[in-house]
Amino acid sequence: MIIYAGERGTFDYLAGLGIPVIFSGTLSQAEKLIVTEYSDQAVRLVREAILINIPVLGLLDGFLSIIKAFDGRYEEIECPEGKQEWAVVDTSCAIYQGLPTTIKICRGKPLGIIETVLPKELDCITRSKEGEIIAVCNLI
Repeated sequence: MIIYAGERGTFDYLAGLGIPVIFSGTLSQAEKLIVTEYSDQAVRLVREAILINIPVLGLLDGFLSIIKAFDGRYEEIECPEGKQEWAVVDTSCAIYQGLPTTIKICRGKPLGIIETVLPKELDCITRSKEGEIIAVCNLI
């Protein structure tokens, strides 16, 4: 079972794709957690999931909840929201395996993770062409 934390529209979209998500439930019964919102509740869920080794995927504003759960920080960067740009990805990460090391992405919020305070539990898996960290993972 995959527990979802976020807005209803994205939940309906994921369910429509056939992804077996539920809108609420207990983490102890979950296989995974998908977070698409930035809220105190989402940060709490991420922290709880991490403690019991449940994989977490942060989409949309969900990545902000993950960064905060690990006590990381981010900053606004010079980049318009929705801008398409080239990014360098870590192809040793499962999500990028089989892709070229440079791919075109569409940036969501114009935010970058501050590298000097990147929590040791998180690994950079994507950088903008300017070198900003724009995606991380935590290998459980």
